[in-house]
Amino acid sequence: MKFYNHFHTFPEGAFPDNPRFGCIPEMLAFINNNNIDKAVAFPPIPTWGPMTAKLLAGMDPNEWLYQNLVEYPNIYCAVLVNPKADNACDVLKRYYDKGFVGVKLHPAVAYMQFRIDDPACDKFYACAAELGIFVLFHTGVHGFRLSDYQPILIDNVVYKHPKLKVIIEHMGTSEHFGRGFFDQALAVIANTKNNTYAGLTALAMPHLKEMLADTIREAGADRCIFGADWPAETNKKSCDRYKSELEIIKSLHLTEMQENDIFGGTLSKLIERK
Repeated sequence: MKFYNHFHTFPEGAFPDNPRFGCIPEMLAFINNNNIDKAVAFPPIPTWGPMTAKLLAGMDPNEWLYQNLVEYPNIYCAVLVNPKADNACDVLKRYYDKGFVGVKLHPAVAYMQFRIDDPACDKFYACAAELGIFVLFHTGVHGFRLSDYQPILIDNVVYKHPKLKVIIEHMGTSEHFGRGFFDQALAVIANTKNNTYAGLTALAMPHLKEMLADTIREAGADRCIFGADWPAETNKKSCDRYKSELEIIKSLHLTEMQENDIFGGTLSKLIERK
């Protein structure tokens, strides 16, 4: 089974120079054309795209995603919310009840910009832990103040909230910035073995192959989750990148069980509701 994380979505026309970029029909086409069984999609971040906020017209991005995907039971949704917001827990509970399976946090983007271990986020983390819903942190160099979103700060969060399920997305790497915070991310994975998971999104690249292999070896495939990081500029480029990533992962000569975990098994277990 192919069950992939990390599909960004946008209203059609959010990027006037590329109006189909990130729209729901293009995502569904990519999923169908590549025989992907299930996926986790993220709501549109209003500050990404020249027309995104205008097209949302004041609608909660979570509600926009829910209404657009409610008829597609194989596409799961993750909540977009600032964990410091006064209503963050209410938003999380509302969309958990609608079937959302996780939370996408991007500490560096203007829509959020928070310090990962800020005590003001503790109430939200406690709520997510109570619900058993995963919290995904975007990690890697992405602007904003680096000291506020280093992966090592996730260790502080997990120490305070030992039942919180965490995905360390990108494992601290960035496509154009060498190792980034990779070693910090791997240290957190090693130190918090019960509830942290390695997000392999954008890690299966030629210049990051060694770090990809290190992650799978140190974390174990049963704690690794593949993400598509869809979309690229066009679906053709998305498909080409996806095929390249598959080839790189195949070149690691993993066992069938390891591949099954990475390509969907781990994520399936992570979102199970008890």
